[in-house]
Amino acid sequence: MDNMDYKLVSGVLGVVCLLLASYVVVVGSGAGKTVYVNNTVYPKQGLSVYYLYPLRCVSCDLNTQGACDYCTSYYGAQMMDSLSQSVGVPINYVVSDVVARPNIVMVNGEKLTLADGRSKYNIAHALCGFAGVKESCSLFSSEIDRVKSCVKKYGIDASTVVYTSSSKECPLCSKENDIVAQLFTLEFSDGVEYKVKSVDYTNSQERQLVSDCMQAFDNLEYVPQLLCPANGKQLTGEFTLSAARDFADECMGVN
Repeated sequence: MDNMDYKLVSGVLGVVCLLLASYVVVVGSGAGKTVYVNNTVYPKQGLSVYYLYPLRCVSCDLNTQGACDYCTSYYGAQMMDSLSQSVGVPINYVVSDVVARPNIVMVNGEKLTLADGRSKYNIAHALCGFAGVKESCSLFSSEIDRVKSCVKKYGIDASTVVYTSSSKECPLCSKENDIVAQLFTLEFSDGVEYKVKSVDYTNSQERQLVSDCMQAFDNLEYVPQLLCPANGKQLTGEFTLSAARDFADECMGVN
């Protein structure tokens, strides 16, 4: 997580605390300005979920390069109310200048976490992992079935570890490239060699595998990263050979 991500989390926490404390609609500029909050009407005991949508995305200029990056305008307040029913949890829709991309903030008692909010499968995955919401787990499971089928079209098995790296500026990539190269030389517990598919994220043709098949995964724009199509799990950033092997073991052991 880079400095911007740390600032994002701290800013989001400030917004959430204010929302939970008093449902204030406008807060100080240091914590961000909330300009709209919807009101989902059915309760879910103990779990609060907020969809934070970037204020800059509300009227971003499609003709300006980068102005609408990460914007998903179809996720408006009405859509979020509908999605709430699909994932089994009421989601409060918030437009705020504290976030640069859509995020889901989940609060359950003393636990709080932040997740990618750019697709319903990201949201379902986050809710399933964080709070075990039955409907979210079912929705994400159905998406993993699609992922498994999709990667087969690219000639790889779902238990193949997909490694995304970058041939351009990426301080960690060279180190992790060496670790993944070592992983290639090792074997799974039954003697079968690990299956690893390397993807250069700066190569649009190679990246198509990820963009077509893996919308269910969080934070796909980050490298280096290990992805497992069979279970929807990922390992992002710096990792050891031991951690990479544990990740591959779990991926190859998924039925």
